[in-house]
Amino acid sequence: MVRGVPSGADRELIGRLAALGVVVSGAQLERWRTAGLLPGHARRWLGRGRGSVSVLAEEAVAVAAALGRHARPGRDLRWTVIAWYAEAGRPALPGELAVPEPPWPAVREALVWAMARSHAQRLVVQARIAGGGGEEAQDAFYAEAGRVVGRGPAGLPHPDGMRRVVEDPGAEWERGQEFGRRRAAVRLAAAAGMGAGEVGGEALVEALAALMPGVDWAPVAESARQAEGDGTLEGWVQAGALVDPLARLQAAGEEEMAAARGVAQLLAGIGALYVMHELLMPDNPALTRLRTRVDESGFALVVAQLVPLMINPSGVPHAFAMCLSPEIAAPAAWLEALLAEQADTGQGLLRLPGAEEDGAEAFMQAWIDRLRLRELTDHARAQRTGAEEAAAGLAVDRCWPAP
Repeated sequence: MVRGVPSGADRELIGRLAALGVVVSGAQLERWRTAGLLPGHARRWLGRGRGSVSVLAEEAVAVAAALGRHARPGRDLRWTVIAWYAEAGRPALPGELAVPEPPWPAVREALVWAMARSHAQRLVVQARIAGGGGEEAQDAFYAEAGRVVGRGPAGLPHPDGMRRVVEDPGAEWERGQEFGRRRAAVRLAAAAGMGAGEVGGEALVEALAALMPGVDWAPVAESARQAEGDGTLEGWVQAGALVDPLARLQAAGEEEMAAARGVAQLLAGIGALYVMHELLMPDNPALTRLRTRVDESGFALVVAQLVPLMINPSGVPHAFAMCLSPEIAAPAAWLEALLAEQADTGQGLLRLPGAEEDGAEAFMQAWIDRLRLRELTDHARAQRTGAEEAAAGLAVDRCWPAP
């Protein structure tokens, strides 16, 4: 076969993917095979000296489809692997291929690589350097940490408050305890890099509570106080891997990471339903109950944070590191039980009270109709405001004619 010319099986694969809306090239397929991500084709012998032909396997179609959906020009393959792994493990939707699992060694390498180059981990490295450089180096770390954390994404407002702003552009909303969360992130980086003694056990637990509200941190705080009193706080922190997400990812095995991924997928899905309320999503008793339970659990911040983290490959390692914690897995199981209970009692999350049609499509259409109505209302308000301002300007001109 001439180098660069796709084989018959590759041409068939490219055609199958195009029918699924995924466009790939023969060069991409070869690159994925070289990286050990895409299985090679089996050979079928034609007999009587006629040679052999490559045969396309269904497994290759599913793998190439997953890779093709997430590949981008110039994107490092490790980002593609992370995005692929983030969507694997979910049940296949009707008419769609199930997403296969990427090779675990490639997944582990990609997650550790991504976390190691993240801003959060760079702060930890800078803190370690500062820990051995004296007071001036430590002051420089805190200054840089403040700049890095300050540039980070702001916290999301509560959906009820944001919805009020969407419905009434003149309303005001609170940003919540954003300053406290930013300060907590700096404290964790300092503890991970310069040692727990730099922050102290009590302040360390307070920082964790600011970033993960809803967890009962009282037993952890008591354990930290005891370790601090015994002079073993440093070892206590390292044993729990509380402040080093890279260490968590490095220590996690395949099954443990798959479990964390399941927790992240579940909570991100719940978080999407939670925050979409602010965007005029139609409401029903099941959604109201879910939002109430999320607020009562104290994990509203966590589920809201997981939505953007699970969408962007650069955020996925942080989401998994968070969900490796048993403190996050426990409320996830509780919320999953709530969803199962509502499903058993017929309280569909996407069911519109009194609607003639039911199901996701009807729900989405109702949402689109509401947004269109809102757009028309905003347009009419803008026209009315413009007319009123023009009339006011005309009245002023009549009272005070231009010289």
